[in-house]
Amino acid sequence: MSLGPNVKKLIAHKMSLDAIPKGGGIKNGIDFLTNRKRITQSFRESNEWVEKVIAIIKNANEPNPWKNADSEAIASELLCRIDEKKKGIK
Repeated sequence: MSLGPNVKKLIAHKMSLDAIPKGGGIKNGIDFLTNRKRITQSFRESNEWVEKVIAIIKNANEPNPWKNADSEAIASELLCRIDEKKKGIK
């Protein structure tokens, strides 16, 4: 899988959840950013997670409009849905 801009943003989003978990705060973020091993591990795990999510979407049962889509298009759609959820749009 190529790491285009949308895939990179999705990986970064997943890493941000690792850095500051739900209910966490600035201390969690600082602890994360000052621990190179955690950053490396989070990147590796987030990259694998994104690859798995995209594969699941591509291999979903028919009708599947994403079956032939590239990783960038799927990542873009996921990012849009994340933004909508953050804004409270359904």
